[in-house]
Amino acid sequence: MDKERKRKDGRTRGKQIFVYFPLSPSSASSIVYGAVKPNRNDNNCISVYVVSFENNAKHQFEALGTWNADHLARDDSSSCWIQLVKGSHYAKIKSVIVGGVCVPLSRATLILYDETFIQSEILERNEDWKCSKCLCELGSLLRLKNNVSLDRHKVPNELVEDSIFNHSKVVLQLRQRALQCKAWRRSSTDLGSTNLLWMMVIDLILGFCFVNMFHSLGGTTEVLEKFLQSVKLIADYLQLLIEWLMGVPVGLKLNRPLSTVVGKFFLYHLYLWKTYIDIIRPIVSTVIFISSTVGLIGLSFQMALLSDLITMASLHCYCFYVYATRLYGITLSGLRSTFRMFGGRKWNPLRSRIDSGEFSWDQLCVGMFIFSSLLLLLPTLLVYYIVFLALRICVLLLQGTLKRLIWIINSIPCYSLLLWIIGSPSLAGDVLFEVIPGRDSTLKLVWIKLPFVESMIRSLNPSSPKYPHVNWSQRLNEMVSGDLIYPL
Repeated sequence: MDKERKRKDGRTRGKQIFVYFPLSPSSASSIVYGAVKPNRNDNNCISVYVVSFENNAKHQFEALGTWNADHLARDDSSSCWIQLVKGSHYAKIKSVIVGGVCVPLSRATLILYDETFIQSEILERNEDWKCSKCLCELGSLLRLKNNVSLDRHKVPNELVEDSIFNHSKVVLQLRQRALQCKAWRRSSTDLGSTNLLWMMVIDLILGFCFVNMFHSLGGTTEVLEKFLQSVKLIADYLQLLIEWLMGVPVGLKLNRPLSTVVGKFFLYHLYLWKTYIDIIRPIVSTVIFISSTVGLIGLSFQMALLSDLITMASLHCYCFYVYATRLYGITLSGLRSTFRMFGGRKWNPLRSRIDSGEFSWDQLCVGMFIFSSLLLLLPTLLVYYIVFLALRICVLLLQGTLKRLIWIINSIPCYSLLLWIIGSPSLAGDVLFEVIPGRDSTLKLVWIKLPFVESMIRSLNPSSPKYPHVNWSQRLNEMVSGDLIYPL
């Protein structure tokens, strides 16, 4: 029995004890509570987590020892008992008893931590932090003590049936605001819920300022007149542009019959558009009136409404762009098909590949005639295509800018931005161990501030949509090949 006891005492004394203790204790002297966890990777290591200075039956923490209270009796039911006392600047370990055996102080390491940054939600998303089982366990115990949960309820972007209303930016923004409110109600983290609340409040304040500016411009009547005047002015300039293309633009000698036919076709649609402006005048007046009220919901709604108004005002430009693109695309397709014919090849639609083919002399003659005709008509169609493509790109750039401004308002974590500026430990992104001078067995956890962009990315609102990236190589390929360019 004595040999067995000595062997057991030897194994206990050979264990390495890591004691996690708050850097700034909330009590001057008391019994400390927490949990004892064996190291999963090393059986000779034991981690002791001191997280509370008061007993709470709800948390079911066990008594682990005393802090600055040598007069308090030891709890015999505890498997581990540690006496900690206040040193010159930091706490220090006085004695460690594990399983009734006193462990040498050389085998005990004190790790001081700051409870504020240990519970950082940004830190929980660090991959290196996740790999540290001991630190993750410490964070879990602290959240248990403070009744804080990091369970993130993912709020998906709800898909609805396709309809004409889904193309309205105002309708999409209304759905986005509904998702934000749902995410705010479900959010169980302080950082996430505060970011969402700040975002919606700032959006409301900016929207209120925009409404005041709107009324300072004269209200609905003045804004309506300015809007319709701008639309008519654009239509007049567009008419002059088409008439210029029907002549000799920049000295280019175009196919006059084709240019005349295409130009008159566009002028006819432009005339219909001017008539359409007078028809939609009451509708635009109602929309602008509603915007003065919608602005109280937020600036993002005003931007969404402005994007819809731009779509409405540039509808004729979009129609002209579609016509020119289809004519240009059909011409290119015909040139490619007839050019393949001269090489004895043809497109196989069943296998989606180019196969060899045999053509008669009559077919080659017809192909030569079509190829020559399309090649001669191509410069005229190309000029019209380039002009209306440029107009389309201008409209898309304006709408794309508004779309990204709306994304910024819906996504930027304003509260996290403020915490990053003031250097709050609540936004800690990583930690490192720092040895306290003169005390090799005492370490201090120090938090590291992440770069601005990385901190903002980790703090993005849970309901924020994906950033609208643009594949410029794909867009360039669409421009060259004559495919329609959709909103950026």
